[in-house]
Parts: sequence; structure tokens; C-alpha cells
Amino acid sequence: MRVETLRAGDNFIYVLVAGQRAAVVDPGVAGPVQAFLDAEGLTLELILLTHYHGDHTGGVSALRRSGCVVAGPAGGPVALDRVVVDGEALDFGHSAIEVLDVPGHTAHDTAYCLPDEPALFTGDVLFAGGCGRLFGGDAAPMWRSLCRLRALPAETRLYGGHDYTLDNLEFAVHLEPDHPGVRERLARFRADPHAAHPSTLAEEKRTNPFLRCDDPALAATIGMPGRDVVAVFAAVRGMKDRW
Repeated sequence: MRVETLRAGDNFIYVLVAGQRAAVVDPGVAGPVQAFLDAEGLTLELILLTHYHGDHTGGVSALRRSGCVVAGPAGGPVALDRVVVDGEALDFGHSAIEVLDVPGHTAHDTAYCLPDEPALFTGDVLFAGGCGRLFGGDAAPMWRSLCRLRALPAETRLYGGHDYTLDNLEFAVHLEPDHPGVRERLARFRADPHAAHPSTLAEEKRTNPFLRCDDPALAATIGMPGRDVVAVFAAVRGMKDRW
């Protein structure tokens, strides 16, 4: 298995390649995907959707004409060939793709984990250095989802749905200017942005403030020592929204 990253603006589209077979995660547009498939001589077998915002689904209609299976969580506006549910596994190539229900950004967020790689596709729930906005308005489900992702093996490679890395890391330094790991990560990114993708969960657990809202040091830094962790998370997310 190899993972190819395509860009559409600040969106990431991922192509999983196994031999001459391909699966695509969140094709917001069809053109770059089809061009890559044609250039590599690949057959598209599977489209995986993490949620239903148009910048993640806009290419589905054009790509599904190839006869591939479109899979995603229930409840969205896209016609699915397969509805995925938490805890099931899909077969692709010689790998199992595990389905994780991780609501918070929207009501329908799903992440896909390939434990044999290991790789994790998180849509707009978790990014390098950040997390998604709370369109449902409730911080508690998002915090639970982030904790679930955080608990996966540290060496897991993170493939988020957008490249917001510079902005996320600059916010992290603004939030915790005395945190040496955060400052060092920002410096590394500025020196070589391409080397930063994909990150790992180890890196995120160390420096992503949204995964560290239960760290007493972070709570103290933002003036919320001893406060409930969901309240701390909601405060940090609100700060980022206004950043």
C-alpha cells in the first residue's frame, strides 16, 4: 500500500494504491484524481467519505462513473453504495480499513484507520497541529472523538483533510509561547514544509494543543487551572476561531 497526496486548494485528497487498484478518500474535485489514475494506469475501486461538506464530496459524481463503490457514514446527501458503521472493517488490497465514528466537526464524521500501515485518515476532525471547527456547537463530542484518535498507536501517520499546518502551529505558539516542543515544530515546518506531511500521532500528542486540553500546564497557561477539560477544549477552540 502507498498513499499519494493530491491537492485542491488547501484540501488534501488521498489516493490509496495497492498494485493497480486505487481507493480515494474525500475527492473534493474529480480532475486531479482522474489525471492521477490515468497517469498511473489505476482502476478506482472505492471512494471513502469522511463527512459531507462539498469540498470533500464534489468529485464523487464524476468519479463514480467508473463503477467504483462509494462508502461513507449514513445521514448525508450523497447516494452511497455502502453505509459504513463504527467498528467494521473494509477490505482493500491486502489491508483492512477500520471505520471509526468520530463526530464533532459535523454529526457524521468518520475516520478510516489502516492499522497495518499504520495510517489514519481523519477528514476535518484532526489536522496537523489543529482540529476542525465545531459546526454542531457542542464541544463534548469533539473532545471524545479526539481522545479516541489520540489513543491509537503513536507511530500512526496522520492524513488530515486540509493543509492548515502553518496557521495551526503559529496559533499553538501564540497559545503556549514557552512550550519548547511547539516552537521547535514550527521552526522545522518553516524550514521544510513538505517534510512535515504526514505527521504522526506521537508528534500531535506532543505539540497539538487540541489533544492536550487535559494537560494541567495548558489549562494554567490560558487561565483555566483546574477547570473541566471540555470547558478548556471549548475555550481553546474558541480562541482558534477568533485567531
